[in-house]
Amino acid sequence: LNIRGFADLIVEEDDGSIYLYDVKTMNAWSYKFKFSKKYKEENSNHHEMQLATYGVGVKKEFGRLDGMYIAYYNKDSSLIKEKEVSLDYLTQVKSYWENRVEEHKKGVPILQENVSPVKMWECRYCQYKDKCDNETR
Repeated sequence: LNIRGFADLIVEEDDGSIYLYDVKTMNAWSYKFKFSKKYKEENSNHHEMQLATYGVGVKKEFGRLDGMYIAYYNKDSSLIKEKEVSLDYLTQVKSYWENRVEEHKKGVPILQENVSPVKMWECRYCQYKDKCDNETR
């Protein structure tokens, strides 16, 4: 399976350790909401899955990956909050993409909680939006 994406930053330390970073830029409202109690209660893991997708490629390319991080950047205030993402996501994302290949062969998406679209606006970007039963989200 070939997936095209661009990692924001790959750091190789002097000891050979490899770290992957993805920067998410947001305005002040989105930033405040992202770190609010309400958001944490409904948190989806799309950012982590995107980063882990890049991580699979980084690990393949460099032979190792020692850490993954998301840097949330508030473009209105220049505040940055960093979140470490568990390397366990590498296994989860491999399984996710393997399921996507199988569902693509069948022509019907498999919806998964916290992986499939959680918010209605995300459906606009889905290749199955015309075939999807909106009630299953």
